[in-house]
Amino acid sequence: MALSLTSAASAQDRAPLSAIDWLRTDDTVPTPGAYPLTPPQPTAADSGISVRALDALRPEAAGLFPASRVGLPATLWGTSSANQLADLISTLPTDMVPALRDLSLRLLLAEFTAPLPEPGVTQDRTPRFLLARIDKLIEFGALDQAAAVLDTLDPVDPVLRLRRFDIGLLLGDEHQACIGVLAQTPPIDNVPALVFCQARDGNWDAAAEILNDATEAQAISDYDAELLLHFIEGHEGLPGASTLLPPPTGTPSPLVWRLLEASGDPVSTLGLPVAYAHADLRGTIGWRAQLEAAERLVRMGALSPNRLLGLYTERRAAASGGIWERVRLVQQLDESLRTDDPAVIGPALLQAWPQVQAGELEVAMSELYSQALGQVQLTGRAADLAFRIRLLSDSYETVALGLDATRASPEQRFLAAIARGFDPAAAGAMPGEVAQAVALAFGPDAFVPQPSLDALAEGRLGEEMLRILNRMGGPGDPRALSEGLATLRHMGLEDIARRTALESLMLERRG
Repeated sequence: MALSLTSAASAQDRAPLSAIDWLRTDDTVPTPGAYPLTPPQPTAADSGISVRALDALRPEAAGLFPASRVGLPATLWGTSSANQLADLISTLPTDMVPALRDLSLRLLLAEFTAPLPEPGVTQDRTPRFLLARIDKLIEFGALDQAAAVLDTLDPVDPVLRLRRFDIGLLLGDEHQACIGVLAQTPPIDNVPALVFCQARDGNWDAAAEILNDATEAQAISDYDAELLLHFIEGHEGLPGASTLLPPPTGTPSPLVWRLLEASGDPVSTLGLPVAYAHADLRGTIGWRAQLEAAERLVRMGALSPNRLLGLYTERRAAASGGIWERVRLVQQLDESLRTDDPAVIGPALLQAWPQVQAGELEVAMSELYSQALGQVQLTGRAADLAFRIRLLSDSYETVALGLDATRASPEQRFLAAIARGFDPAAAGAMPGEVAQAVALAFGPDAFVPQPSLDALAEGRLGEEMLRILNRMGGPGDPRALSEGLATLRHMGLEDIARRTALESLMLERRG
């Protein structure tokens, strides 16, 4: 399905592209992401030459679904080089509004024709573009998706196998994590990973021997060696060191974090990158830790809102304040919607929503409750709030079509016009610089910068999308927002543009 490059004016007449439902439910190496990755350590057997049949699928093209599923052309990367794209992927912000985050995930997960190699540059054994995609997925907290991409490849490259090792540790699946580490072709020359996986596989003597040899050769840090020795001695029933060396500053690697947990000295995931939060969804963790982890992952689009609702309603909050107040009020709202009584639902909605906003969970809650709110005849402030909440759902255009313009406020008409792809300034009014920027992008004077037009004319569609995401996903800049929205509409990404505009106007983000 080719993506037409039409003008912003004609884009207004088209229905928006459908969202990806499942995304909302459920130096060889690029610049490191938000957590320390297991470092690649090339072996003597690694010649740096990758042999592949000429007609074989390049690993850079690997994805979880065809490009046509999300309305994008398979040739999205066009004439852009793999290294240029890898650089842009590595710098993608992770604190975007949900619509831009969803577009980022589409670009990272769909199957596109592999980008062009860098002209005149010898290609590394590890595809840098693919590695950038995997690392950004991990930074988004999308561990299951990153693992699935790697598993479709069954990579032999040591660097990619070490990434799969990291993901397995973060998901609490040590068995799966170690499969690639213990594979012999080619061997992985990473001492901590080898020692851990040999021990996990029951080869305790081999693990101790590898550790001893590496310690004598100073091929492992003192801290890693002590942690692994503690791990081995604990299995053998020896007392081990009574105290461990203080850990290095900064975020622990997935293996160090896992070994600290095994030693009885776990590090809280709350202050760690969001990828670590998956570990707190295990049933062995306290309810509050599960709630905090689930909220973090839902904010990043890495966990289904239904999973969060299940945790919210699992039991009654035993305390008050903070997250417990949010739990209590969401439970109250959930129960009120079962009554179909506007006199009960309205007050519950007005009480719960400030807590939802404090947790930056508005889009997730809209997904859960938009349909139910549309079936209740609310009045006053509750009716206006319900209208805004429903505009944050996938059914935003249908919601806008149901607005009675003769009774609507100027702000409601402004928002409804955006949801339908019309000029909002001609329909209503809304204060603020963001509203002015959005009005310009959806009005007759929408401006697409010439560099963007040039990039599209040269066949660099995917590259330009990544540049827009980098510009729009950063600190709030009304000009970047207006030009980005206009360019997205020019590309035919009408659904993304409308959702981004609505979210930019109605969500309060504190970074």
